[in-house]
Amino acid sequence: MLVLHVGPHKTATTWLQRNFHHNAAALEKAGWLYPQTGERVAIAHHDLSDSQKDILDDGSRKVAQIRKILDRASENNLNVLLSSEGFDKWRPNALERLRALVAPHELKIVYTLRDPVSLVYSIWAQKVKTGGPKSFPEHYEEQVRKAGKSRALDPLSDIEKFAAVDDSTLTVLLYDEIRRQDRDIFDVFCVDVLGVGKLPHDDAGSANDREPLELTEFMRAMVLRAGRWKGGDRVHIGQIFRHMVNDRTRQEIVSAVAAVPSARRSTTVARDDETLVRMERKLLRKFAPVMVPAPGPKLFLDGPAQFEHYDTEILEADSRVRALLDDFSRKFKPGGIRMRMAGAARSALMIWRRLANRFR
Repeated sequence: MLVLHVGPHKTATTWLQRNFHHNAAALEKAGWLYPQTGERVAIAHHDLSDSQKDILDDGSRKVAQIRKILDRASENNLNVLLSSEGFDKWRPNALERLRALVAPHELKIVYTLRDPVSLVYSIWAQKVKTGGPKSFPEHYEEQVRKAGKSRALDPLSDIEKFAAVDDSTLTVLLYDEIRRQDRDIFDVFCVDVLGVGKLPHDDAGSANDREPLELTEFMRAMVLRAGRWKGGDRVHIGQIFRHMVNDRTRQEIVSAVAAVPSARRSTTVARDDETLVRMERKLLRKFAPVMVPAPGPKLFLDGPAQFEHYDTEILEADSRVRALLDDFSRKFKPGGIRMRMAGAARSALMIWRRLANRFR
């Protein structure tokens, strides 16, 4: 069997991947191969999910990698677990090609369903970290305009796509129900999907937690100043703040932004929108048998959601915030020495991982 965990983004994927990676040896003893092939990100399989068109080319490096993984699993009588949010974007023809590669063994697809309204806010914060310049209201309005093409607001279309893959099975993990039951999603995945029982958590690491709102909005202000990061840098602004900014400086930024309460805004989003209610009912009607844990009468959260954000123009008018923006924009100028060095370091790390994978 090959279990394909497709995410999507902001559904505890990093937490799951970190713990899969941490428990790779224990999983193998229990009959599951979690391949250590990551180059761009060591703990997941984003390199396999990138450039989905390559799966359609029988002579591509991607197909060769997947065959190598399947051969190793077959030789050792193991099942395979792959995890990457990038698989969520695969079109039906790419998914069918993967199923054909796995045949005659079973393909099981695991999708995590989260309250769409909450998901939109988390995705906005993540997009800022990777260089997105839009404010939360702009981002939310964009998702609403997309209607059925928004993966965040319309998980039904995504789930129907995966359910339609021939000769495969689908499991839908219920993010909000798992939290209501005060369970850990990694435990649920191991017990209910893989059938291996509970495994130890990687307590040395952490999930891909959302940054403080003040830091997120400071990053967005930097992105707006720069336009976008150019010059081929392999790092984005979230990685800058994670790896190149110390805790004292981060706290200074949070304090400076929080000291401008006139810039703080709040947007309320209703969850009783008829479109969302109808979609929830349809999800329950069509997919309740494959949902884990077993669903109650409600899939999503109740009541209106209130999301905080900042007005960037008012923030930039504050002398303390503006001074910090001037300092950071100078230090981390796209194409500047720090960014070139960071990009070179990331490239070297990816090359080292590629070489190391050849000897595994």
